[in-house]
Amino acid sequence: MTLLYFLTLFPLVPALGMLLARGDRARDAVGLIGSGIIMAVTVVVAVMFFGTGPQSFEVAPGTSHVLSIISSAIDVILCAVILYNAYKYRNALTTVLGIVQLVGSLAFAAMTLPAAEAVTATPLYLDYMSVIMVLAVGIVGSLICVYALGYMKDFQAHDEHEAALRGQTAPDRRPQFLALMFLFLSAMFVIVTSDNLEWLFCGWEITTVCSFLMIGYTRTPEAIKNAFTQIILNMLGGIAFLAGLMYLHVNGMPLTISGMIELSGAGTAQSALLVMPVILLSLAALTKAAQMPFHTWLLGAMVAPTPTSALLHSSTMVKAGVFLMVKLMNRLMKKKEEAPAPVPEPPAPTKEELLLAEIRDLLKEQSK
Repeated sequence: MTLLYFLTLFPLVPALGMLLARGDRARDAVGLIGSGIIMAVTVVVAVMFFGTGPQSFEVAPGTSHVLSIISSAIDVILCAVILYNAYKYRNALTTVLGIVQLVGSLAFAAMTLPAAEAVTATPLYLDYMSVIMVLAVGIVGSLICVYALGYMKDFQAHDEHEAALRGQTAPDRRPQFLALMFLFLSAMFVIVTSDNLEWLFCGWEITTVCSFLMIGYTRTPEAIKNAFTQIILNMLGGIAFLAGLMYLHVNGMPLTISGMIELSGAGTAQSALLVMPVILLSLAALTKAAQMPFHTWLLGAMVAPTPTSALLHSSTMVKAGVFLMVKLMNRLMKKKEEAPAPVPEPPAPTKEELLLAEIRDLLKEQSK
């Protein structure tokens, strides 16, 4: 449990270090040490898991409630970041979607946070699928961060050279870019280890905003256009995700993946209501996974520096949508396998057996 918390929160340390470090040597040290620790802890978590198997991790109700408040506050902050950029670049559609998501996030927080029963006792769950994703995010993602340290030096040198030819200066935004990469890893760890859908949604939206900012890194007209294409399509999925959470809560259904699976096998009237939230979560997964007709944002992401496309294409963001659908399906199939097999009905008697029964009854009557 402690290692999962560490794995989720530790990437924030090198992210902050990137913002505070001065000079390439300091940033290189922060990036290399931070990435090395993340990879080492990832391997330890995987080794420990294979020794114990799938398990849920309990959290004290007070701690769970505080973390839910923090996740709701983060959702509001992310909406504010989106609205700020929409206003800055005069993008009306993003503004409308940002307002819708902000109102939805505030309404959902008002519905769930005051309710004591909304606190999830076991908000974290680790199974084989989660461990595979933890290894992919921790190892591949960390290696991408290490690669970005050298790549962004050349990228900045190229920008400065091009700017000098025009008699201008190129701003150095590498600290923010590298910090966003480590923040992205932290959010991905939240996604792949959360059973609590509210926490999962928080990580989901952090990856959306981080990707938006990284795609628009160069601030060129093409980069800005493609960044807003990404945020618009992913916000459609985010709003669908949020609508699914609100639907679950309003109808008294659990806000966890395991709870949804348990309810699906209950065979009650409430189980039939799961169709709508599953559809909404699937829509969110399709947008995140860049599946048709939501695939255009991923093609436009190629204008960003190479580490961005590496994070989006490798084992992280676009896999989050697939991960959500596969995890739901995997848990559902496991639930069906665990269900007791129905008792078979006795076979119907054959014609010969019926004839013998009639003869036996006749003989009994004659013997009386």
